[in-house]
Amino acid sequence: MTRRRGSAGRTDGERAPGVDAERDLVARLHRVNLDLLPILHELLRTRSVTRTARSFNMTQPAISRALRHLRAAFDDPLLISAGRAAGLTSRAEALSAPLHRALAELDMLLTPARPFDPAREQVHIVITTADYVSLMVAPVLAEICAAEAPGVVLEFTEMGVRTGEDLGRIDFLIGPRAFGETLGKRVGSMPLWRDEMVCIAAADNTAIGARITPEQFQKVRYAAFQRNPRVSLEIRLLLQPTAVLETAPVCTGPSFLVLGAIVEKADCIALVPRKVAQELVKVRALRIVELSYPRKRLAIDAYWSLAANAKRGHPWFRQVLARAASRLQ
Repeated sequence: MTRRRGSAGRTDGERAPGVDAERDLVARLHRVNLDLLPILHELLRTRSVTRTARSFNMTQPAISRALRHLRAAFDDPLLISAGRAAGLTSRAEALSAPLHRALAELDMLLTPARPFDPAREQVHIVITTADYVSLMVAPVLAEICAAEAPGVVLEFTEMGVRTGEDLGRIDFLIGPRAFGETLGKRVGSMPLWRDEMVCIAAADNTAIGARITPEQFQKVRYAAFQRNPRVSLEIRLLLQPTAVLETAPVCTGPSFLVLGAIVEKADCIALVPRKVAQELVKVRALRIVELSYPRKRLAIDAYWSLAANAKRGHPWFRQVLARAASRLQ
């Protein structure tokens, strides 16, 4: 008889990785009265039953009983006589630092969360996205933060994100919805704005009309956005639906803004999102050429790991991001 396999490829009789370790931890926790850990911490600090009793406003016999329980739980004397004073065993010495850290973390964990105050608190927000998105949203976010949250530091990067685990190393990914939907289920998201791909050409390029078809595009020289040449076409299509048209570019680069500079000076054209094209034509001798292609629309969303929901200031910044996006519609 074959055993049914679960969603992760395990049979019903197999345990998930880490389950045995977690059960072992639960068993060890049951052997220790966790209420005694603060007393142990003080005993290790003072090396004195008397001073520990005074610190907790308890009797010496009560602290002595606690010490007996701790010795049994850790299978170690912990405190030993050393002449007129008491000393620590090597086991107690090894426990001191991690116990201090654990109690500090527990205190933070159990302390009721206070409302986030953007005017007073300091937060570092890391956002990975394409350069054109940074061009659009960074000034607006910086303006809001300068007025309301002077302690917030914004860091825009172009770090590659392929999985939900990658996403957990940053705060937000801003990119096309089709790509974001590949990151898994443990991901939060919010819509920001819609865009579409257009063509840009030099203002004095008379060989290109007001509209261009895919066939016409592929017959002229063009530059293409390509962040990583090793990225598969499948991923590139999720990031940019018109990438399938760019079969033989004369130049590639990881920046939409650089494409604008290339098109202005060289005898070529390029496909870019409309919002960046609108910014480029303000500062360069370029014009927008409409692309006759049905699959050119982009929905730009923000994505984050659900593990970041509890990060200080994260919910507040999502509201700020939504406000910034509303100004870019």
